[in-house]
Amino acid sequence: MKNELILLLYDTLICGKTVERKSFCSENKISERTFYRYMREISLFFIKHKHNTVIDVREPDGEYYAKENV
Repeated sequence: MKNELILLLYDTLICGKTVERKSFCSENKISERTFYRYMREISLFFIKHKHNTVIDVREPDGEYYAKENV
């Protein structure tokens, strides 16, 4: 399940869509802490393999998206 959710998050972000933290957690029955761990893993992957891509967040809604790091 963990790998599937991380891949789902990655695919959503890389396709230019946003991920809303609360709804993702609710739909997939995970805690926000788990969500943060998954996003950290994706962020580390971007740092290592996609140097010009970063994950950003629009607060207070917790909308996560990938963007080009300029």
